Amino acid sequence: MKAIEFTDVSFRYEEEGPFAVRHLNFAVDEGEFVAVLGHNGSGKSTLARLANGLLTPDEGEVRVFGTLLGEKNLYDVRRNVGVVFQNPDNQTVATIVEDDVAFGAENVGLPREEIGKRIDFALRAVGMEEYRTATVARLSGGQKQRVAIAGVLALKPRAVILDESTAMLDPRGRREIVDVVTRLNKEEGITVVLITHFMEEALLADRAVVMNRGELVMQGTPREIFERREELVTYNLALPRIGIICEKLRAGGMQVGYTLDAQTLAKEIAECVS
Repeated sequence: MKAIEFTDVSFRYEEEGPFAVRHLNFAVDEGEFVAVLGHNGSGKSTLARLANGLLTPDEGEVRVFGTLLGEKNLYDVRRNVGVVFQNPDNQTVATIVEDDVAFGAENVGLPREEIGKRIDFALRAVGMEEYRTATVARLSGGQKQRVAIAGVLALKPRAVILDESTAMLDPRGRREIVDVVTRLNKEEGITVVLITHFMEEALLADRAVVMNRGELVMQGTPREIFERREELVTYNLALPRIGIICEKLRAGGMQVGYTLDAQTLAKEIAECVS
């Protein structure tokens, strides 16, 4: 089944303004991990909001797990597709971690006993059990973002969209969040759409797509995308760090292949210097 499906979708924020998304055809299979890449203004965040029903397309259709998105079913759509945004402080609604995680579940009217189970599940899933009674304001950026993800997971969505959710974090915080969503995808079978401008994060996805000026211009496995290096440059995108290292080594005369795997590169370097 398709978890999210866009059919010829167009949207603009102002009636006479430019299209943020234009004639977009895009689909994510249930259980898939997809990375969405693109420079600022390419339409990535608009895609996230359209998929969750926060925006309504001007043209075309959006389906979520087979259901056509519309005003009458927004409630169900948002329970199935959770979105985690860039700034965790903007998503905090309570001062204590467990209260913040429970907020969404309480709003949909779940019984108290079930809410307790959902809090346990969500905090365990993001590795924040020991912070259950902690004050949110005293957490690190990565911890706050994990709490934000837990709040989404407490609704037990079938898909999670992370809209630049690691952009404001330090490298350690980014690793924490990417590790969490990768594990949720592999172990819980949750569909993940990771919108990011960090190329290293995209390497973990099953598939990567590139957006430019509201259109989908490239898609394939991460390796297939990053092998099209000259084309990436035209969309103002860079290679992941390991790809840059490969190119610099080759430019310096070391006979290593182009690889996106650190162990493979280390082995080739060892062979070259032995």
